[in-house]
Amino acid sequence: MSRAAPDPALTFGLEEEVFVLYGHSGQPRRTHLGSLWPMGGLLWQDPKRNWGGTATNFRRGAAARREVMSSVEVSTRVEYGAATLFAAALSRRAELSRSFTGGQLVALGSLPGSDRYHTAGLHIHIGVAPHERDRVYGNLAYFLPVLAWASASSPYFAGGSPGGPLSRVASSFALGELGPDPYERFQDLIITRRLGTIELRVLDPVPDPDRLWAVLRAVEGIARLPGTLPWSREDYNDLRRELLHAPGPALRERAAELEWRVGFDPAWTAHTEADRVRSHTDLFGWASTCAHLDGLWRSGEWQDLGTPTTPPPWWQGPAGFARYYLPRLPAIARKAYVENKKK
Repeated sequence: MSRAAPDPALTFGLEEEVFVLYGHSGQPRRTHLGSLWPMGGLLWQDPKRNWGGTATNFRRGAAARREVMSSVEVSTRVEYGAATLFAAALSRRAELSRSFTGGQLVALGSLPGSDRYHTAGLHIHIGVAPHERDRVYGNLAYFLPVLAWASASSPYFAGGSPGGPLSRVASSFALGELGPDPYERFQDLIITRRLGTIELRVLDPVPDPDRLWAVLRAVEGIARLPGTLPWSREDYNDLRRELLHAPGPALRERAAELEWRVGFDPAWTAHTEADRVRSHTDLFGWASTCAHLDGLWRSGEWQDLGTPTTPPPWWQGPAGFARYYLPRLPAIARKAYVENKKK
């Protein structure tokens, strides 16, 4: 097994998106604009921490007339390894859980009825010295299809029909094959204009803490590998297309290589979160799956905690917009400008 000495110049950060779902008994689970109210509560508990450490997303087009909200997001501070990043991620999950005493926290890449603008992801940022950035980017790209496979949690898409375990990756407007410009925003792996970090964008949400820990350890291990792996954009894009169709020999070989290089357990690709979600839904229904995913996010165990799902009162939508979104609007606009501007 090839391992490099720790590089103190490397840094790590994580952004997690999760859906907050409500619905009376027997009704479909949906997002609700009232989620902005508890997000505002989280913001003002620690404005310095949560001004840039939280975010909200909205649906677009015709679907927004029925359901305005999409996912909400929490992020960690900068950390220096997988262990502290993992601890920080669990701490952020606990903070979000305390803010949302009602509503099921469902960390999947897509939901039944999703469209290309109604998805959630797990984004990992890696800070690396400029002279090493291209090499580390390439090494991460070499193994990224395996990590995407291990994170797969998008078994459903438009209309609730099965769409493969990575429906989000196949359909989201915010992802795509790797092109010649690593700064182009809507790709699976980019170099961010705003932070200068390498950002893994392709990963689905990973609600299971054990799986999250395995993924974070693998990411750190890859980032610390010495030397340069034989990657190319064409190779990545070929493996990506294979992944979305059905993992074949090339992907299985790459997974085996990741195991001997950094110790990543291939069991995480043998059975995905998408597999568990589909099998549980087939047996017990979608409402039960949402309840168990909520328990997994809040407690780390696949269990129904009985979290209330009654939709918030109507006033929490506009009040939450004023409490959470309006104060942050200038910062949101600036962030969007920097991330999307051309070099």
